[in-house]
Amino acid sequence: MFLLLTMTEEKLLTLEKTLLNYLPAAMKIYGTILNINKGKIRDLEVVVDSWPDFSTVICRPCKKEEICNPVESTLTYTVFSKDQNSLRNLLMDDNIINWTTCFIFGGIDISFLELVKDVAACKKFTVNFSTRCYAMILEDPKDLLDVTSERADLASRISHLDLSHAEIVNRNWKFGGDDNSLGIVKSLIANFPNCCILDETGNPISWLLSYKYSAMGLLYTLPEHRRKGYAKLLVTTMVKTLQKLGYPIYCFIEVENDTSYQLFEKLGFKEACGIRYAWVSCRPFES
Repeated sequence: MFLLLTMTEEKLLTLEKTLLNYLPAAMKIYGTILNINKGKIRDLEVVVDSWPDFSTVICRPCKKEEICNPVESTLTYTVFSKDQNSLRNLLMDDNIINWTTCFIFGGIDISFLELVKDVAACKKFTVNFSTRCYAMILEDPKDLLDVTSERADLASRISHLDLSHAEIVNRNWKFGGDDNSLGIVKSLIANFPNCCILDETGNPISWLLSYKYSAMGLLYTLPEHRRKGYAKLLVTTMVKTLQKLGYPIYCFIEVENDTSYQLFEKLGFKEACGIRYAWVSCRPFES
């Protein structure tokens, strides 16, 4: 049994407010619902196991997006759950999860990995736990180490990315480099907060974007411009922007990325205690 919450329902606003009670565990789904309610996302729909007392929430591509999505060729599901049995029931339901094609569970709590593996096996799918991350959260913006005053010389060079910058961002993104990822980058630039530092010719040399689920990401500085404090300045700038817009302030850091972990920690972010996230790719068994 499940309930589909449509984009126009007041229930989505109620869901957004209720999810605040389950942060940081619900941070990714909360950030997604927030952007849906802001009108920034129109290609997702929301499923809950019951209402108003829900245990599981799943954001999934709209049915029409499963047929033809010009931005993301791989279906992605975002999941939050307080109950293993509830989550299992929803994942087993073919009306909720499209078990006929490849897809990704994006940023799912690693405590559910065995459950996902079991359900996938029942559906004759293989799983690959490709990326594991910490969630780094700035609990109070006052905790931010503000480096703006130290880099007043760069104030005139802080700007925003535009679509003409998508190629360089895509080319230097770890998960980029193809037309599919280029479409994702263009969508992020067009719809969600970002900032960058420009060189003397107006080209970006360091940048920071945010995802549709509100997390900061794609932080990158061209190699020849590193060790100049650009990343710290961009994070500081983005925090102030997100705070003004009412977004949560957080990011995901891959467990092996010590450099980024230390950067955000020095700026006042803290690791969400006891929580790890994984990006899980699911693929049908080969015949």
